[in-house]
Amino acid sequence: MNGIGLLTRVWKPLKSFTRQHTYPAPFTHFLQNLPGTLYSKLDNGLTVVTEERECYNSCIGLFMDAGSRYESGFENGIAHFFEHIAFKGTTSRTRQDLEAQMECLGARFKCFTSRELVVYYVQCLSQDTALATEILADCIYNNSFNPNEIEYQKRTVYAEMLSHDKNPKQLLYDYLHSSAFQGTPLAQTVMGPSSNLYNFTDVTICRYLSKCFDPCRTVLAAVGGIKHDHIVSLANTFMGKLEPLKCIDMDAYRYTGSEVRYRDDSMPTAHVLIAVEAPCLCDDDKIVMDIARYIIGGWDRSQPGGRSHPVRVAREASCHDMCDAYKAFNITYKDCGLFGVHFVSKIMSQEYMMALIQDEFMYLSVCVTESEVERAKCFLKAKILSRTESSLGTCMEIGRWTLYYGCRPSLLQQMNAIDRVTVSQVRATCNKYFYNRCPVVVAIGPTEALSEYNRIRSCMWWLRI
Repeated sequence: MNGIGLLTRVWKPLKSFTRQHTYPAPFTHFLQNLPGTLYSKLDNGLTVVTEERECYNSCIGLFMDAGSRYESGFENGIAHFFEHIAFKGTTSRTRQDLEAQMECLGARFKCFTSRELVVYYVQCLSQDTALATEILADCIYNNSFNPNEIEYQKRTVYAEMLSHDKNPKQLLYDYLHSSAFQGTPLAQTVMGPSSNLYNFTDVTICRYLSKCFDPCRTVLAAVGGIKHDHIVSLANTFMGKLEPLKCIDMDAYRYTGSEVRYRDDSMPTAHVLIAVEAPCLCDDDKIVMDIARYIIGGWDRSQPGGRSHPVRVAREASCHDMCDAYKAFNITYKDCGLFGVHFVSKIMSQEYMMALIQDEFMYLSVCVTESEVERAKCFLKAKILSRTESSLGTCMEIGRWTLYYGCRPSLLQQMNAIDRVTVSQVRATCNKYFYNRCPVVVAIGPTEALSEYNRIRSCMWWLRI
């Protein structure tokens, strides 16, 4: 008893509370204790990446380096079409059995296709991870390719194409890629032409999957209440027997400054977009361009405006009635990107709004202020933190970064990289991508009053003394 009393008096555990830190405590202090990301690679080349969290749900996703960029002319749209038959039956499960099992599981099975990425993922309870992963792998790698289901989904996808062509915003970004990357596979749309749709059969779909769904070009990402060893074991069980294939060659992209205008005077407003070539996902300049995006920001008539608005473009656009809405964007791919602004404007205001955006490009290249950069950096941090708050958002980020970069920078590394960006760095980077560069201009609607391309191109520089 005397020995126990002596140990009690001598041993004083070190206790550190949040309230002992100076107020306000930097939020980066708490990012140091977040769970790490673990990586493993199977014998066939498939990469497994996980991030464990203290929660009862999980998100498991398969990320494939595929999409319309890797499709030939007669295959264009086949990756998107496979989405519609992926969960319609397998060689071991009929459609009715599969739907009943998925319903009892209570999980969400979803998928999407972009120009260079195909993702199939499931959100489920952590206790159902094994069964959910089995169903996910079975639907992708052991699909039944039911001919009746294929014919039925052709009509569904065709109706989706008609709906897509009626959406000016979606059509605008298709025109953007077809103009900016003309003559290269990156210009192809995700859905493809309708003439290809009716030529898809079980043979063509199976041939495409065997060519592009290569385990060496696939990442299995899992976030939530899971263990890394357990996910690696599931990957070995359900995907360990996949044979690695010879990777297909990717055509290099080629950027072309140009324009596309689709005049339709029946529309009340025009959708106009101006963009320039931007850095890729893994480029160091990507963070700087993200900051530039939030300096330009976005605005629409549902938001307050006027002289007190902190964003220069929003302030001028709202005070002088130049547009109904605008939004800056920064699209990144594995080897290239597009940065620009999309705005919706009436016919007599298009020229003024275009001049305002180009003036902002030059302003970022020459005389952006420190306060504007700091405000944009705070916006970018908040956006990253909100995106990775859920298991789904973190899974999407981990899967894409791992597929193209090999690993994903931690939140602390991303926050530190943003903090290191200076005003001079923003000016230099914007000068590199904006100043005297050929833009891509895309417009849909009543575009009669929009300036011609040569005049727009001449406004991409200022006289400097």
